[in-house]
Amino acid sequence: MTWEWLFSTEPPNVTLVIFFTALIISLINSGVYRLLISKMIGIKEYRRLQKELRRLQAEFRQILRSKDQKALEKFEKKRRKMLQIQGKIMKPQGYLYILSFSYILVWWLFLGNFYTAETVAIIPGIAYLSGYWGVAGWYFLCSILFGTIFYRILGITAEEEE
Repeated sequence: MTWEWLFSTEPPNVTLVIFFTALIISLINSGVYRLLISKMIGIKEYRRLQKELRRLQAEFRQILRSKDQKALEKFEKKRRKMLQIQGKIMKPQGYLYILSFSYILVWWLFLGNFYTAETVAIIPGIAYLSGYWGVAGWYFLCSILFGTIFYRILGITAEEEE
């Protein structure tokens, strides 16, 4: 089996290499995040906290819209609780951000400098991606797609209640 296609800077090879790189990195990232949540908070507690936080944020937005100063003062205790919940939920994300910096180095050092093809990807009717910023853009789009999918599959994203 030859691996020459992996280092080709011609489409669709470059497009697929970036696509699968984003897929693998997103899968690793999502798995690590799920592991961090499980170890630091617990997935059931994490989901409960997300629901509680969404409820408190909705209540807070409603009070801000009404411009009721007394209700805002009354909400102050709940607001402190809301900030505590946010802090607890953000702790695993903080560790993940540190790890994610290494992923940036992957595409910056490897993908961005190696794959500077004339054409990286063509999204019909939307964009023609080329050069260094085309690589970065294509990687970004792919990682958003796969991150969203893997977060759903691994149960990290809380489902909205109907």
